[in-house]
Amino acid sequence: MSSALDKIKAIEEEAANKIEALKQEAKTEIVKKLSEAKAVVAALEKEYEELTGKTVTGAKAARVRLSPEKIKALESKVEGIIKAAKEGISMGDVVEKAGASASAVRKAVKSLKGIKTTGSKATTLYHAK
Repeated sequence: MSSALDKIKAIEEEAANKIEALKQEAKTEIVKKLSEAKAVVAALEKEYEELTGKTVTGAKAARVRLSPEKIKALESKVEGIIKAAKEGISMGDVVEKAGASASAVRKAVKSLKGIKTTGSKATTLYHAK
C-alpha cells in the first residue's frame, strides 16, 4: 500500500509531464504561426517591390534574369500585343500589358522583326508591318 507521500510524488510527476507536453504543443503552435506570418510578410514585400521597384527598406529591387524560354515567351507576347494594336501602341502600354519590366520589354521589341515606329521619344508608337 502506498503512502500519502508516494501519491503526492506521483501526482507531481504526472502534472510535470502534462505541463511539459503542453509547453511543447504551445511551441509548435507558435512556430506554425510565425511561419504563416513570415509568408504573409514576404508576399507583401514582393508586392511592394513589384509596385515600386524598390524593397521595403528603400534599396533597389534585385534584377530578375529571364531564362531563354521566358525571353522567347515574352517576345511572342509582346509581338501579339503590338499586332493587336491597329493604331499603334506606346511602350508604356506594351509594358503594362506584358506584365514584365520595361527593360525586358524593350529588349524584346528590339529583337522582333517587322516592327516599325512612328513619332519620337515620348510620342513613339509601335506598329506591326
